[in-house]
Amino acid sequence: MDPSDLLAIHALIARYGHVVDDADWERLTDVFSADGVFDLDAIGRGVATGTEQLRACFAELDHPVAHHTTNVVVDPAGDASARVRSKYLVVFGDGRTGTGEYRDDVVDGPDGWRIRRRTVVPPRTRPSRDHPES
Repeated sequence: MDPSDLLAIHALIARYGHVVDDADWERLTDVFSADGVFDLDAIGRGVATGTEQLRACFAELDHPVAHHTTNVVVDPAGDASARVRSKYLVVFGDGRTGTGEYRDDVVDGPDGWRIRRRTVVPPRTRPSRDHPES
């Protein structure tokens, strides 16, 4: 994958947090493709597909005041697509925090890189570090 594509994908992942923290639902098209999917099934919030459903979904959610994304790993999945895995940290107005993982399918189209599907994966329990004795 070309380094400029990697930088563009990292910028896309960062842009998401700014758009959501600004509550600028019109700019969701700067982040998601027209057929984009936001999958919140794992946290009981369903799936939104397409620009109008995405805007309605984001307008209804009780968002934290800040979204931070880190540990971004990009795996090319074709000429104009990639899979991205990242960790998120969110901060709520009362000081609580939350964490989890985003799993994204991203595509390069006429408007640049966009998220085609974002799946929210809540935190899981840490795997045991105990190793069975041989």
